[in-house]
Amino acid sequence: MKTWSPWLSIVALIVVGMVYWIPALAKEQVADHQVAGRLLAIIEESGATDLEVQMRSRVSLGEVESPDALKELANKWAAELSVPMADDALARQDHVVTYQANLFQNGVHMSVELTGVSKNGTFDTYLVWQLIGNRKSLPYMESIQEHWTKALSKADFIPQFSTCIRGMYNDKMSVDQQEGRILSIFNALQAKERERLKDETVVSISGYTDWWDSSIMLDGEKMNLQVATHLDRQAGTRITVGTPIITVEY
Repeated sequence: MKTWSPWLSIVALIVVGMVYWIPALAKEQVADHQVAGRLLAIIEESGATDLEVQMRSRVSLGEVESPDALKELANKWAAELSVPMADDALARQDHVVTYQANLFQNGVHMSVELTGVSKNGTFDTYLVWQLIGNRKSLPYMESIQEHWTKALSKADFIPQFSTCIRGMYNDKMSVDQQEGRILSIFNALQAKERERLKDETVVSISGYTDWWDSSIMLDGEKMNLQVATHLDRQAGTRITVGTPIITVEY
């Protein structure tokens, strides 16, 4: 009667462990403030240059009862986010009042707005912020995003983020070449395609990767990735990558 060698038992355990361990590594999730960095690295590996990073978030802060309460709320969040909010409100329309902060620091353009929308004598309030930078300033952008996320989470708000990265390929690509380049990015992110649109110069493919949690629903399915390319006959081929969708012109 044959018996198992102790060495064979050890090898079997190692093989079983690797079967479970390798997929776990492949599907290791990326924290919200690290999504831009992961996307940027993959886009760079695809050959794109001159990359610009944009991060945006919008949070509903609830209702306040007066213009004074709106100003007090603006001052509170200016202190929480460590940004110099303007003392005077900007009235965009009769029923919309906005407090604003714009600054450039460590290579990052920062814009923060606290807006009140008048409704039956009260104000529905929204906090909107945007960061614009590049590869060099990305670590600072990520630290700001993490700091602001913690501040909002501490106040029981759950911020939703969108990230867009734009770049350029020197090649003037055909539609088939554009599709191939986009699909290489999908493969790198282990993303599943959900929707594809194209014409003579533009290709856009949307899909889902489980590398991060944030997503929207498209026809009953999750979507958190959109990659689009656009032939620029003068310069080359532009690429824009967004999560959960592209929120800038491409």
